[in-house]
Amino acid sequence: MEWYQKLLEFASKEYDFDIDTFKIKEVSTFNDPEREMFTFTKNGKEYMIDFEPDYLPERRQTRAELDFIYYLAENNVSVAPPLKSVNGELVVSAREIGEDFNIYAFEVAGGGFWDKNDPNKWNDRIFFNWGKVTGDMHRLAKDYKPSDKFNVPDIFNNSYQNWGSCFDWLKEYPAVYKITQELCGKIAILPRDRDSYGLIHCDMHPWNFHIDGDKIIVFDFNDNIYAWFALDIGIGLFHGLDWSRKDDSGNDFTNAIVENFMKGYLSANHLSSFWISKVPMFMKYRQICFLGAIGDDNQKKEWMYNIENDILFDGLDLKTISDMLEKIG
Repeated sequence: MEWYQKLLEFASKEYDFDIDTFKIKEVSTFNDPEREMFTFTKNGKEYMIDFEPDYLPERRQTRAELDFIYYLAENNVSVAPPLKSVNGELVVSAREIGEDFNIYAFEVAGGGFWDKNDPNKWNDRIFFNWGKVTGDMHRLAKDYKPSDKFNVPDIFNNSYQNWGSCFDWLKEYPAVYKITQELCGKIAILPRDRDSYGLIHCDMHPWNFHIDGDKIIVFDFNDNIYAWFALDIGIGLFHGLDWSRKDDSGNDFTNAIVENFMKGYLSANHLSSFWISKVPMFMKYRQICFLGAIGDDNQKKEWMYNIENDILFDGLDLKTISDMLEKIG
């Protein structure tokens, strides 16, 4: 581990922290229940630090991601802010064992994950604040100007032949593939303007924020892209309803989640009734995207049946969501 120690010593100087405060912690995330997180302490605050090999193609947008998060934090949005180095850099580079590494640090978000069975962590106020922080991000995205030519994907501004090809694997399921092509065709011709399209989180589900009292603290911007604000809303609501519309006692939060999320959102950012009406379409888009993550054959068959019949989940269809949003919009 000599190479690792050298990187750590380098980082401690770049970020001016006591190397003796460095720890390795195990944390739970949606995708990885036993992920290791490296942390250090500085000025009484705990920070996560990451050593990222520069060759990872999917993470080449790190500097862009951090720049946007820093911009949000500077404008009082509740995110886990990145820490600048002593030289004012969001990312520092080091070379060890013949590899280039990008090193960056975040403040560790306080609080903890949502819990649908805990009334203190899943209630109308939480739903409202979840929507509000999403609206805050979109409002600020309208005026965001990257400080450099950052490599943040803008896939939807490419031709549909480019971004739509990621669904070619669905050709083995003809009915779902046809639905997907029709849906993506409608998405491809949607307007892209300042009030509807910008840099979004693209994964605003309950595993990507902490709840600290009533406060929502957002993190994990790894998927951020340029896209429609309504897509960000659709992704958040899709996963929020999928994982937590009912608690273990059978209490149904569907109406409360949708209504309060949207009230919170609209308190922070204006979105026209036209775009609110598109949220269910983006929820279905996310449903189709998520199909590829399902490995169980029986569950996949159920998922495809739902897609073919405009059902989001058992007991909840797209029309119900559309009717709820029409009242709000």
